[in-house]
Amino acid sequence: MDENSTFAIVDLETTAPFKEDGHIIQIGISFVKKWKIINNFQTMVNPGVKIPNQIVDLTGIKNEDVQDAPYFEDLAAMIHDQLSEAVFVAHNVRYDFPYLNGEFTRIKMHRLRVEYVDTVQLAQIIFPTIPSYKLDELVQHLGIKLPRHHRADQDAHATAQLFLKIHEQIDQLPVQTLATLLDHSASLLGNTEKIFSFAKGQAQTAHHDPFAFKTPTVLPATKKQLLDWISDKKQFSNKKVLPSPILRPRQETFANIFQSKIANKKINAYSVFSRPRFGKSNAYLLLADQLAEKSARVLIIEENVQRRKLLFQKSQVMLAAHKDRFAIPITRKDFVDLNKFNESLSIEESPTRQLAKLRILTWLAETKTGYLHELVNGFPEQLFSLFTDQDPATDFDYYKQAVKVYNFPAIGITDLDSFFVTEREFSKNYDLFIFDVGKGFSDLLDHDLNFSNQSIFFTQAEEYLKNWYSMRSFSNFESLLASLNN
Repeated sequence: MDENSTFAIVDLETTAPFKEDGHIIQIGISFVKKWKIINNFQTMVNPGVKIPNQIVDLTGIKNEDVQDAPYFEDLAAMIHDQLSEAVFVAHNVRYDFPYLNGEFTRIKMHRLRVEYVDTVQLAQIIFPTIPSYKLDELVQHLGIKLPRHHRADQDAHATAQLFLKIHEQIDQLPVQTLATLLDHSASLLGNTEKIFSFAKGQAQTAHHDPFAFKTPTVLPATKKQLLDWISDKKQFSNKKVLPSPILRPRQETFANIFQSKIANKKINAYSVFSRPRFGKSNAYLLLADQLAEKSARVLIIEENVQRRKLLFQKSQVMLAAHKDRFAIPITRKDFVDLNKFNESLSIEESPTRQLAKLRILTWLAETKTGYLHELVNGFPEQLFSLFTDQDPATDFDYYKQAVKVYNFPAIGITDLDSFFVTEREFSKNYDLFIFDVGKGFSDLLDHDLNFSNQSIFFTQAEEYLKNWYSMRSFSNFESLLASLNN
């Protein structure tokens, strides 16, 4: 493959996946040479079987549309000749390339032995913040016309235009970024990584480049840009809607009692043992809301991300009148750490993780916030820990830059890991910490915590309690943990 190669952008419409005895019903090919579309080819294909109704609905291709079309056996030699001297390109090449080769094998023809490229991975790398990489949604976002999705000729032509736009965008990358992409893209599908070698890139224009991994200098963001990105953070994404929680008198009593206890600043920490079915989360959500009414700032720390999300959703339903008081605050886990990312580049990992690194690499050429939630699609939050760190960066601290203009919510809901890496900032912005961390207690013991904020620590009682809950007070959080550890 080189710059003079012909690229054949292929799309297939089929009756079903090949492994489910599927057959091709339409083939579309757009040919690209010297970064221009030079030809288009399409043909209907008689599959020899009835087209399932769901495929008719999806593609608009009916049985009568293919009844007089040639069978694949009649087209195979011509298709093979057209593709055998080209680079095979497809949007999700893992579907189209094996499928076509499977059809060649079925009729006892040689398989295609050509280089192949995937535009899904290329798009994920070159357009790292686009919300969807489904072909129809992706090309619409990029301004490429696709009149009828799931028609092979039109999908192939749209993918060809996408391929050209990707090449154009690659050519705009800083030469440092481009060089690093080439060094770390060997795990991409097929021969996808070779596409980067055809771009020249742009010379570094910034005055300073402090990063060893050749990313461009951090671009300063305005206060408005930072606030816009941060305010767009998705607080909760779960289609399941929980039933509306019911506040019980025992929970309201707890909130009222603890309001007065928190006013006593001489007592710094409270350990609360509750009976099962007490409804402790309802109780401390109500307490937090009542304290916020009096201008106190409360941070609730849950055991993990899933419980954090569930509690946030509950707050939005149970205390709907004050739902704007509750939010998931930004933490160091939400922002890339450039030193940590630099270290990760020296380690060859799974293809999924390598792809994530390549996406971050190109994203660093455009981001002004370092906010990982800009990578909204196909980038699991679990991977964030690979590129974030507890300690402030030595070169540039994206989180510190964001905190300068960020207003922490009156009632924050976070998870234990996020609390650990953001303890210093949380200590400055909240009056009271409420811990409900379950099995995370041992993790608390392992960390050197330095906060002096008032705190309430919830534990479910292992022994029978006469009342719904019991409470002990301590002069500091360390004493509280020591008592629970005995």
